[in-house]
Amino acid sequence: MATETPLTCYICGETSEEWITVDMIGLFRDQAAARGRFEEKHGREPESYLFVCPDCESENPYHAENSRKKYGMY
Repeated sequence: MATETPLTCYICGETSEEWITVDMIGLFRDQAAARGRFEEKHGREPESYLFVCPDCESENPYHAENSRKKYGMY
């Protein structure tokens, strides 16, 4: 499965064209559940597929790991 779209970080809520992927590796498996929680957390819908960006991964490694455990990851 592949995508070529800007990605939205689940933790910080930012969407950037720098985070473009050609495969789904690193994205959450349960996008529907992650989207629901994202909307509660950020007060808006995500602009694209959800994942954890490199900045949030290094700044919040425990939050990133918990998110991946909760929603799964490709």
